[in-house]
Order: sequence, then C-alpha cells, then structure tokens
Amino acid sequence: MVSRTDDGRIIYRTTHPNCLPFPLSGDATLMKGIPRNFEVYEPLDFLAEVTQHVPNKGEHTIRYYGPYSNKKRGMQEKKKPKAEHSASIDEPDTPYRRTSRLKWAALIKLVFEVDPLKCPKCGGTMRIVSFIDQDSAIRKILKHCNLWKEHCARAPPLSPPTDNSPAELTYDTEFFNRLAG
Repeated sequence: MVSRTDDGRIIYRTTHPNCLPFPLSGDATLMKGIPRNFEVYEPLDFLAEVTQHVPNKGEHTIRYYGPYSNKKRGMQEKKKPKAEHSASIDEPDTPYRRTSRLKWAALIKLVFEVDPLKCPKCGGTMRIVSFIDQDSAIRKILKHCNLWKEHCARAPPLSPPTDNSPAELTYDTEFFNRLAG
C-alpha cells in the first residue's frame, strides 16, 4: 500500500502484519533493523526502488518460489529413494512394456512402411537388445559398416551474372507521363 505524506514523501506499507524488518538504505547486507511494516521514501528514491524490478526489453523475469523453485525441487529429488537398477532387457515382460513395444513398432511401421521387429533376411521376429544414443558410438558403428557419410564441403557461391544488365539503376522520368497520355 502506497500513500503520500503532507511534505511529499512516499510511505510504502506492507499489508502483511508479521513482516521482516526493512534493510537500511544503502546497506548491501540485510542487517537487523527496527521491526516495522513500512518505509518512508523520497519520491525519486521510491521510483528508483520500484523501477529496479522492471525488466529490460527482451529480458525474462520468471521467478519460482516455494515448491517450484530449483532449490526445493533439488531437495525433494535428494529425498526420493534411488532405484536399485534401471530397466534392462533381461527383466520379465510386463503388460505395460509389451504394449509400449508394440505401439513403438506400430508407429515405425506406419511411418516408414517397414516392420522394425522383422528380420530383413529370414523374416523372423527380432527383439531389442539395446539402444545406442551416444554420437561417438553411432559414428564408430556406421563407419565400421561403411554406412557413414562425411558432410561434403559446400560449393563456392556462383559468380554474378554477366549479361548486359546496367551497372547502375536508371529511372525513366517520362514513364508516368506516357501512361497518363
């Protein structure tokens, strides 16, 4: 809540009755001050205090407090019990894993018109052994199979056209006169 005194000063009063004390002006550290729920400012000082919270153009000022803050989420993550081991191929099939695998295979078959779980040589059913998501390992495997293609160097830009185009733009000042007449 903001109000003005008779001599032109600005009083900023918090609406929360149990608040922390205001820091003294000019202090870089928060020191224990007088426990009060208001502060008196000169008009220009008040504007400076308020406008320091306005972001620069293009600057994002999203602040997360409480359970959405990074610190709180990190603390909650540390409290969670860690899994003994991650899911592997050797674990028994559950109905959820089976349906997930079938959905994945159906989507691949729908998009690329190839059944990813069917052997291209014998037509038998294949099973997933592992997923490789490291670029270096993928590159190494594809180079071993002679399937890796290096990016070609870009061709130089084409030279400008050499036709008889004028070197400088010329304006026909009589153009509009010919259209009107």
